[in-house]
Amino acid sequence: YLLYNIQTKLGQSHPNAVSWSIWAFLATLNAFSYREISGIVAGLQFFIGSIGCILTFLYALKIGKFEWPKSKEWGVFALGCLASLVWWIFRSAAGANMIILAAFLISFKPTFDGVREDPFKEYPRSWVLWTVALAITTVNAVLLMQLDKAKPIALITPIVLLICHG
Repeated sequence: YLLYNIQTKLGQSHPNAVSWSIWAFLATLNAFSYREISGIVAGLQFFIGSIGCILTFLYALKIGKFEWPKSKEWGVFALGCLASLVWWIFRSAAGANMIILAAFLISFKPTFDGVREDPFKEYPRSWVLWTVALAITTVNAVLLMQLDKAKPIALITPIVLLICHG
């Protein structure tokens, strides 16, 4: 996250306000729900990631690197908020994790669209690091499942996020 913040400050990365606002909020909910299905050790990466997302969002906001969201991005933002509301209502860790994952998938769309429009909108170095971190989380989930300390559903989130970040 520090590397991404430096890239943002230098103008190498241009964070999307909608994606990062959703990630900042939902990353914390994801960390709590993922911890429930995989254990505290496996959930640590997501807790640290949630802190990184929040600080990155606040930093980009402070230095004025966000553009005002486009009209179609407001719908993505609304879906992210709706996902968090559903999580609060049902409070099922596995169900919540899947709802949050769906919101994460939707929240990547503005960032994907931005990079499709301008391939230089994002510098890949920090995304590669996040991909490697999620690959490690996936391996950890497999190992925890073999030890009967995680449920099979614990594989879904890191695999999907690994693909999205990659």
